[in-house]
Amino acid sequence: MLSPSPARRLLAFAIVSGALFAVSGNAARAQVHVDGSPDAAHVEARDVPLQEVLAALQAKFNLHYRTDDALDTRKTGIFDGSLQRVTARILDGYDFAMKVTPQGIDVLVLRQDLAGGKTVASAAPAMATPKGSPAPVMTAAQANRYEREHYR
Repeated sequence: MLSPSPARRLLAFAIVSGALFAVSGNAARAQVHVDGSPDAAHVEARDVPLQEVLAALQAKFNLHYRTDDALDTRKTGIFDGSLQRVTARILDGYDFAMKVTPQGIDVLVLRQDLAGGKTVASAAPAMATPKGSPAPVMTAAQANRYEREHYR
């Protein structure tokens, strides 16, 4: 049996090394780091699925989440603030409900916001808010957008 030529061995080594480098490079880039306290949380996410970011928050803090969605949207960014604020920013683009109690935060992630964050006109006329009644309630996503636009 003939042994492979040195050129073929070198080519095989280069291919295997390149493949291993590519796989390890992706693993090194995709990561999430959670630090801080519920009042001052710090999250760094690099190309990770939303599910992994929420799982990391759940492991570090008293945050519980439920969903029927795969939560495979990839997240990249640095998020700082209270746990409630950070969670709302991470869930930007999703419809969700959040319950905040002294014991922690419960989040129900419903689905991705298919309207793309744009307001959809309703066929029904808007109801006027009577004098003396509280202002209409904003969703977390709306509050998030409002803060980004007004507190720069």
